[in-house]
Amino acid sequence: MRTKVTILIVDREKILVDLLTRALSSGEVSVKGATSADEAVHQIDLHGADLVVIDPAIPNGIPLIASLRSAPLKAKVVALVSSEEMRNRMLQAGVEKTVNREAGLDALVGAIRGSLPQNLDILKTEGRISLLIADDEDEIRVVLAEFLTGKGYAVSTAKNGLEAIAAVQSDPALQIVLLDVSMPLMGGIEALGGIMSLDPHPNVIMMTAVADREIARQAMKHGAFDYILKPVNCASIESSIAACLSYSEYQKQPWWKRLTRR
Repeated sequence: MRTKVTILIVDREKILVDLLTRALSSGEVSVKGATSADEAVHQIDLHGADLVVIDPAIPNGIPLIASLRSAPLKAKVVALVSSEEMRNRMLQAGVEKTVNREAGLDALVGAIRGSLPQNLDILKTEGRISLLIADDEDEIRVVLAEFLTGKGYAVSTAKNGLEAIAAVQSDPALQIVLLDVSMPLMGGIEALGGIMSLDPHPNVIMMTAVADREIARQAMKHGAFDYILKPVNCASIESSIAACLSYSEYQKQPWWKRLTRR
């Protein structure tokens, strides 16, 4: 029986840590996460680590990497870097692999896969956060789908409100819907009402080319999480999705934890 492999993800962005934890975990791979060097040391003490994926720019990140390199049982290291200077510094420190933060999830997973035994099955689709893009404009669907897929999301699309509702009904795992206000057959506001009436239902982020306060008010009244103006900015979309996911995790906490959260 093959020994289970343990991966530790250490990054300042909790969304990335959570995404990789969901995406990489399997029967053969145990994934732990940390957002600080101290937390990472605690996880290593508890669970050990065969592979550490780390952002060296976190406080005490470089000393942590140095201690990993000098430990008797050396864990492999994949460094997630933001500059050529940091990449060279990691290579000089003996880090096996470096990945640019802007290269996307596929490049990072490729580096992780290359650092593990070849017969391990990682990055199962069902472990990824599922999004639906509902917009009648082909270009917007393609651009957003490519961008979000590169960020590690499992993306599906719809061309109108009817297709969006049908997609949500057929896939209870959908977590977020990007929903255009103006679409043929059924518009976004009507579709929003239909989606929010389902139980369970995903969170919805509205998109529109019209800066109309009444439309925005109606969207929020019907339960939309956010309201974004076109032309869509990928960074704004990503920020809204991150905020939406964080809010969802917060809502899952018991009421007493919400009251004591600081």
